[in-house]
Amino acid sequence: MIKNNDNDKNYTFDDNESLQDLFKTISRIERDEVNYIDNDGNDQDDLEMMVEKEYQTLKRVQVPYTFHKNRFIDQPKTNNTIVASSLQYNTVYASRLEKLRPILLQQVEQKYSEITIQKILHLKPNDECVMIGTLYKEMDLKQNILKQYAQDRAILPPPAQRDSFIGEGDKLFFEDETGRVKLIADKQVVDSLLTGMNVAIKGKGLLGAEFEIEEVFYPGLPPQPHSKDLENLEDDVYVCLVSGLSIGDPNNTLQLNMLVDYISGNLGTSKDQKFISRISRLIIAGNSIFKEEQSHQSFMKYLSKQEINSKKQKMAIPIKEFDSILSELAKSIPIDIIPGPNDPTNSSLPQLPLNYCLFPFSVQNTNTNPTSNPYESQIGGRLFLGTAGQNIDNASRYMIIDSKMDLTEKTLNWRHLAPTAPDTLSCSAVDHDPFVIEQCPHVYFIGNQEKYQTKMIRGPNDQIIRIVLLPKFSESNTIVLVNLKTLDTFPIEFNCTTFFPQSPCSSS
Repeated sequence: MIKNNDNDKNYTFDDNESLQDLFKTISRIERDEVNYIDNDGNDQDDLEMMVEKEYQTLKRVQVPYTFHKNRFIDQPKTNNTIVASSLQYNTVYASRLEKLRPILLQQVEQKYSEITIQKILHLKPNDECVMIGTLYKEMDLKQNILKQYAQDRAILPPPAQRDSFIGEGDKLFFEDETGRVKLIADKQVVDSLLTGMNVAIKGKGLLGAEFEIEEVFYPGLPPQPHSKDLENLEDDVYVCLVSGLSIGDPNNTLQLNMLVDYISGNLGTSKDQKFISRISRLIIAGNSIFKEEQSHQSFMKYLSKQEINSKKQKMAIPIKEFDSILSELAKSIPIDIIPGPNDPTNSSLPQLPLNYCLFPFSVQNTNTNPTSNPYESQIGGRLFLGTAGQNIDNASRYMIIDSKMDLTEKTLNWRHLAPTAPDTLSCSAVDHDPFVIEQCPHVYFIGNQEKYQTKMIRGPNDQIIRIVLLPKFSESNTIVLVNLKTLDTFPIEFNCTTFFPQSPCSSS
């Protein structure tokens, strides 16, 4: 068993090997008890001391931790106080361009020091120049709120869910503060770009308010912070990442129990437990609560008061179970809980932390830390940045990509977590854009993906980034450990056929 404090001493025997060792110890003491009896004849105390000596509780490693709670929530306002009801989404795009314009200008000047930077309003035919602004992709297949409203009013079944909205007739437009112009480019270029991206484009003006693209510039990787806490890491220390627990899914109970026992140090050999004690923190990346798929007919159905109460009671069951699991885990490890699209909080990004009233038992332990989605923190000198997956899942439907890993890497070069927000990805109307990536993370994770993938990226200014795509635990039974010292990753699968996790130290 692994504890966070030294106040209570606990003993555990978690497998046959440990159990046999304990029996051997007790038998040896009983056979030679005369050798252990002190002057007072108190052999019971000696027996306890002997067992305690061989089965001490391991202390979990601790590293410096800072959660950047104001990074996505409660952002500072501008000098002029803006009433929330007066905010429009154009302020998000304006703020995004204001932050990234100087960076894009620097990228252009590094390659073309004497080229003209032009505004759309002053664009003339045959003028070769560079423009800096925001992309907009017009797509015939893209979802339209007016069409959806008409379908709902007619109570018609919705169209089949698409994996991609890319069509042959997609068009690109470019906007800045002075106007809009249509872009002329190959279909391959059009399919590789997204609405909301801030880029610099080099080309020449054409008749009819058009601009022919020759080259596209992106902001590139942001600078990476360095912390002295990283220099103090002498041994291997890990952070555990998991997503898609889907608590309440009847097919997932055994794996969840194994996960809790493993993280708590109640599963595995003594070698495993020493390894587990090096896990400093657990991050749960969204979709912790199981959500049943709802048909369009049942969604449109008018529910009686009795049906509503029954539905509420059914929804409360997995939340109570989640609270129980968190209570058990929080006894031995700090936990960051990131909400996801299936969890009981607001659906638009940034998602607010899950309310404390949902976890009456686990929040009594300071190790329980509900966070925002997206998420950013510094752990042991490493900057962690992650989401529950909505940003990547949404963007992948509006552009052609080689893989989700390829798209995730691109968001770093775009310096933006969610360029499709607020166009096709719901986000709050604010006077700033919280999704601009101003510092390069050391660990960038995306939750609730189809499979586990990882990649190490090295930037031009010595940036080192470990990208991790986290699989859904309810489907893969897999968690991922990240080594803070080396940024190596270790997936651990909980195999229900052997009733034992396939951990790194088990295979070594």
